[in-house]
Amino acid sequence: MMKRKDITALGFMIFALFFGAGNLIFPPSLGAMAGYEFVPAMSGFILTGVGLPFLGLMAIAWADGGISKLVSPLPKKIAFVLTFLLYVAIGPFFGIPRTAVVTYELGISPFMADSTASLFVSSLIFFGLTLYLVMRPGKLLDVIGRFITPLLLIALSILSISSIVNPLSAVSSPQAGYTDATGAFFEGFLQGYLTLDALGALVFGAIILQTIRAKAVTQSKDRLRILLQAGGIAAIALALVYTGLGYLGASSYRAAGSLDGAALLKHFAENTFGMTGIILLGLAILLACLTTSVGLVSAFAEYAATAFPRLSLRTTRITTVALGLIISIAGLETLIAVALPTLLFLYPVVIGLIFLSFLKPWLRGPEAVYRWTLGTISMFSLFGAVDNLGYLPEMFETAFASLPLAKESMAWLLPATIVFGISSGIGHYSEVENEEKRAG
Repeated sequence: MMKRKDITALGFMIFALFFGAGNLIFPPSLGAMAGYEFVPAMSGFILTGVGLPFLGLMAIAWADGGISKLVSPLPKKIAFVLTFLLYVAIGPFFGIPRTAVVTYELGISPFMADSTASLFVSSLIFFGLTLYLVMRPGKLLDVIGRFITPLLLIALSILSISSIVNPLSAVSSPQAGYTDATGAFFEGFLQGYLTLDALGALVFGAIILQTIRAKAVTQSKDRLRILLQAGGIAAIALALVYTGLGYLGASSYRAAGSLDGAALLKHFAENTFGMTGIILLGLAILLACLTTSVGLVSAFAEYAATAFPRLSLRTTRITTVALGLIISIAGLETLIAVALPTLLFLYPVVIGLIFLSFLKPWLRGPEAVYRWTLGTISMFSLFGAVDNLGYLPEMFETAFASLPLAKESMAWLLPATIVFGISSGIGHYSEVENEEKRAG
């Protein structure tokens, strides 16, 4: 059984796995854009950036297995495609290369000339460290939970507290889209998507469960309880850090004159602490991005080795790191521009999957409910993603824009709720009818 100090270390490990590249750059940017509408904007961000990942971890623990358990009610081919898309998005397509690019842009480029060559060298070193730690998976809890995360939290706390005690400027007026509490909330809600943490929860959940099992926790109810406690520690830490970094952005915008999260962090660190601040920020970035990179590479490599049995785990680890290195050369702005439409499609599906997993024990005919509900979410979120790219035909664009919550990129919510109610009701009625026939 795990001791209290082990649960605390596990909570720190969960925090470190989730707190990566986007978690550093998006809160300051959100704070700068929200201005004095900071509270509703940050509330929306925390809902999708903390609440959904926490529910995702609980869904994995509730199912007592990885994402394969969550998608099991779906047809095999659909389950494979959904799982593959999720792992690719959170892995080498966006999540993994982003950790290296953010490390370079915030931690390395202030000290050297910005160029593709310097980005490549930085990424090469970064992924070399990642591969070294990935090849030693048994030490993740000790290395990350007990050593790296406390250092990361100290560095982030110094930056966050300093922005409250010694702000660079007064909080400014909100930008377009953030001018009222409702708009600011939904903007923050969507910004939380870009952290990738709800997707990451389904990927990291299996790693965390393995860590708990390695401590001789044999009962599923005990694993659920431990993950609830450790996940709670991580969730509180994430919410506090996000709030601090968000306020840093809100109170630095007038002085920095930029809405870019990376620029805001660099400006604050340099103007408050000088070169020491730049070094402190670089340390925080390296630790945050390295831990997330290790978790993502480990998770994707294990998935690839399971999905394609001919590949050894060693091969998939090396290949995943190599793909991350190659794609990282594209740069941060390119990665974000390509990823947003993909996330607008995937995130609603993952949200639906998480909630259905909790409701599954009470569903009659869960296969039909999953198929119809997630199918509806997929259709409407696909329209939203295509609309975001500007490729939706004008006739469809007008009709889509008239749907409830379409402006907030949540047009899928009402149709999915209706379809869920109908499909679960039909399943319940059919099951009762069959029981009556068998009894008769």
